[in-house]
Amino acid sequence: MRRIGVDTGGTFTDCVLIDDEAGTITVEKVPSQPASPELAILDGLLRLVARAGLRPGDIDAVIHGTTIATNIVIEETYAPAGIIATSGCRDVVEIGTQQRLRPYDLLHRPKPVPVPRDRRHEVAGRLGAHGMEVVPLDEAATRRAVRALAAEGIGSIAVTGLFSFVDPVHERRIAELVAEEAPGTYVVISSDISREVREYPRFATTAVNATLAPKLDPYIRRLEAKIAEAGFTARLYVMQSSGGIATARRSMGERAHHLVLSGPAAGIIGGVVTSGISGITHLVTLDVGGTSADIGIVAGAETRVRFEMELPNGMPLHVPNLEIETIGAGGGSIAWIDAGGALRVGPQSAGARPGPVCFGLGGTEPTVTDAQVVLRRLNPAGLLNGGLKVDEAAARAAIAGLATRLGLGVEEAAIGVVAVMEANMAGAIRRSAARHGDDLRDFALVAAGGAGGLSTCALALALDIPRVVIPPHPGLLSATGLLTADLRHDLALPVMMDALAPDEALVDRQQAELEARVTCDLVEDGIAPGRWRCDHALDLRYVGQEYSLPVPAGRGEAIEAVVGRFHEIHARIYGHAAPGTPVEITAIRVTGRSVAESREMPRVAPHAAPPKATRQVWFTEAGGFVETPVIARFGLSRGETIDGPAILEQLDTTTVVPPGWRATVHDSLCLIIEEIAP
Repeated sequence: MRRIGVDTGGTFTDCVLIDDEAGTITVEKVPSQPASPELAILDGLLRLVARAGLRPGDIDAVIHGTTIATNIVIEETYAPAGIIATSGCRDVVEIGTQQRLRPYDLLHRPKPVPVPRDRRHEVAGRLGAHGMEVVPLDEAATRRAVRALAAEGIGSIAVTGLFSFVDPVHERRIAELVAEEAPGTYVVISSDISREVREYPRFATTAVNATLAPKLDPYIRRLEAKIAEAGFTARLYVMQSSGGIATARRSMGERAHHLVLSGPAAGIIGGVVTSGISGITHLVTLDVGGTSADIGIVAGAETRVRFEMELPNGMPLHVPNLEIETIGAGGGSIAWIDAGGALRVGPQSAGARPGPVCFGLGGTEPTVTDAQVVLRRLNPAGLLNGGLKVDEAAARAAIAGLATRLGLGVEEAAIGVVAVMEANMAGAIRRSAARHGDDLRDFALVAAGGAGGLSTCALALALDIPRVVIPPHPGLLSATGLLTADLRHDLALPVMMDALAPDEALVDRQQAELEARVTCDLVEDGIAPGRWRCDHALDLRYVGQEYSLPVPAGRGEAIEAVVGRFHEIHARIYGHAAPGTPVEITAIRVTGRSVAESREMPRVAPHAAPPKATRQVWFTEAGGFVETPVIARFGLSRGETIDGPAILEQLDTTTVVPPGWRATVHDSLCLIIEEIAP
């Protein structure tokens, strides 16, 4: 089988081809085109198959990780949408929980929601908590609301019924009326989006879907069409926020909001691959691109999945998602001085264009990449094997302007820029570890992304992480993760049941129902029987709590055993448990996934080593520039060691080994970097 993984970042689009028959990996990296991401993808695909000596028709699958949905929610560039809600629920998405980030700020202004109030309509019609109709649906009012939204040019409508998770009859009728009054309008109902009991997360998730789908669906269709026009017959899959992949068809419409973490999720799955080949089971992944840094944790060679996330505007999104901490810290992050005279880095980024000053694409603001060029950690002769030219003089001029304002030398200002960015990353890693009480001394730090290898040793030292792991292709780790991800479906049913006196027969029936639905989906997606597995879980909470915890539960397992596991998980996450306190079950879950034959990647054969070179590189440990060996990464042999200072270069990244550190080439061709014992 021949598979291509394509990861679109803010600066570069990474492509990896795995040929299982030949046992080879081929890689390609091209500049992203933010205005038309599909064009950069097509360029990368065609370059990749040509480099591998293949034709487009030889490829069996293309798996894509996209940051389009991520960027929409960060930049709040949602598509215009409307809401039709149960009478009295028009403002639920804006009122939220009334929790405030700054409770003592009397002038606090909440961020606007994606659907403003004048596009939110309410209509009479209500179901009771047990599904009985209390007030009939006012169809005439519904038609008026649809016509009013259509007159404003709104092409997407979210329907949010108060108790629709019990019976969606009113929501489905409203959807029919929308189709009659405004044919062609995208309509999504909350009962199809989420069976969540709490109305705010369910309404908010439905509203977000209605504002994402009109932008994401055309993009996926364009990408499919471009690939087909170029002669590719491969099926297109898209990475989901859960770390699983889905077909292009299942990634559109009512599942568009599942792509909010599509790009970042792939890097965490790449961390699982790294865990498998290196034998290190506890990893912190640091994926540093041009615009952002994504932090994830792999514990026991497994990812961590949660079922609700908070968007930058504070709205909850009810969707399975990997635990990822994302900050605005990448190679293109702009360095600036705040009103108090302090040096700051990010979250603003120069992106792919105009990009860092050193790339000569029109950038004028000093960036982290410019600072690394000044320190000569990045090759001043160019990157991407010479495909991307670097102007060292321009980088120095950009940092010099910053240095003058700070009263520092150019190199001191450059190292300050790097240090501030590293401090931001360290804080994000600490926050990620704190969620589950992780002791970072038990973990290794995995460098990923084009800029990951430049800072990992400094971060490891600051965080007391004992070792750094550099995968064979760290700049392409997300694309590699795409190629090993499982095809995945998550389903859930809400319940409200006393866990100390449960109806175990009902739980078993609903588990069987969900398992049947998810296996049907897997069969439709082409997964043969015997190549899937179903994992079950129950959401539990102490009576009186607002939030639940998902607890693994085997099919038919005694609820008493699941409750005992709940107490253990609660104690680990929150530091306390209360055995003997009443516990209730709030949801039944099942995850169906394909089972890959192997997560192992073909190994890249070492290249012939080019002549060794050296250049002057700035290291804080040495107090200035040091003549430093510059070594081709794939000229190294298994078992070989390199003592710092050293610069290891390859197509997709540069790795810095500071003085006092030693890099060893693992049998998997991962680099294991550790501080040399005094």
